[in-house]
Amino acid sequence: MSQDFNAELHARPSIYFAGPAFVEHLAFMSRGQNDPVIDRLKTDADALHIRTQVERHTEFVTITRVVQLDADAHEWPVSATSSLGTDGISEADLICRIGLLVNGAAPAELGPSLKQLGFQETAASSIGGGAAVVCSDFRVRPGEGSRIALFNNDLNAYRLGRMVRRILEIETYRSIALMGLPEARRLAPLLSEFDARLIELSDRNLTIPTSEHKPLLDEISALSARVISATAETRNRFGATAAYAQIVEERITELRETHVPGFQRFGVFVARRFKPAVRTCAATALRLDQLSRAATHLVDLLQTRIQMEIELQNTIQIQAMADRAATQVKIQRAVEGFSVIAISYYLLSLLKVVFETIDHAGYHISPLVMLVSIPIVIATVALTVLRVKHALEHG
Repeated sequence: MSQDFNAELHARPSIYFAGPAFVEHLAFMSRGQNDPVIDRLKTDADALHIRTQVERHTEFVTITRVVQLDADAHEWPVSATSSLGTDGISEADLICRIGLLVNGAAPAELGPSLKQLGFQETAASSIGGGAAVVCSDFRVRPGEGSRIALFNNDLNAYRLGRMVRRILEIETYRSIALMGLPEARRLAPLLSEFDARLIELSDRNLTIPTSEHKPLLDEISALSARVISATAETRNRFGATAAYAQIVEERITELRETHVPGFQRFGVFVARRFKPAVRTCAATALRLDQLSRAATHLVDLLQTRIQMEIELQNTIQIQAMADRAATQVKIQRAVEGFSVIAISYYLLSLLKVVFETIDHAGYHISPLVMLVSIPIVIATVALTVLRVKHALEHG
């Protein structure tokens, strides 16, 4: 595993070369390990004896070719651009195509040379502590892509290769980072719709009666699902945009730019037009996250409100049940009292019949016995009822 980690340090080698050259760079979305386009481009490079470097990144592939020139080119080498065709690569998969011309030392007046090369409104910077000058108008020409000119004042083959690599990476990562911008533009009207809908649902949550809570909860849940779906669809793209933008900024810093009189700096031109797009993507991602949180919070608030009302209803029902139970207890106690009286009455009536029968039989019983038996019978019945009740409660 340590070998794999160490190999990663050497996974992006530069193509080292010296002297005038034309470097063509192509970046397109990856279609798997067995891509016939890559095989074709490698085969063409071998047939033309052109140095070619293929790099597989996480989601895209880059191919870089170097064609050595016999002398400085005062016009754009159109014939050289045909060495790297885009046959088999759809417009949707193509990220960027760059032609980079490397000439000798920069002339005292850049304007005429850049005009001969077909540049318009050019940005230029002295890079590498004055060791080279990089120029570009950042215009994409049909069939050629964008053009960059590098005037080599004092770069050896190794430094030149690394500098060219940084410039190509700036353009490549800048282009692929901007793939998030169409998504941000597509989401802009949806986010406005989500905002308005969320405000409407929030206002309704404050005023609706209890009977309409369930439909409102369904509507809020549906909105939350749409926001979460949009977030999931664009999370990777916006995350990649942020990562690629950071790489672009790092590569611009590594150029160590200084100002060329009469021209806007290369890195400043990129940053002024690139950063607003990146910020738009970041703001869209943040807005999606905030909408998702707000919708979830509104769902929680409504669920809490519904739960509190349910608990209030349960409390009222429990109180009503407790009142009914208390009334039943009172009724039960009243019934128990009546039961003692009724049973005692029947027992005393039975004893009276017994005493009268005995008296008719000729055996006289004192009325005091009947009088004494009354409290005894009542006490006995009451004790019996209490024991039965106790047995039922603890049985």
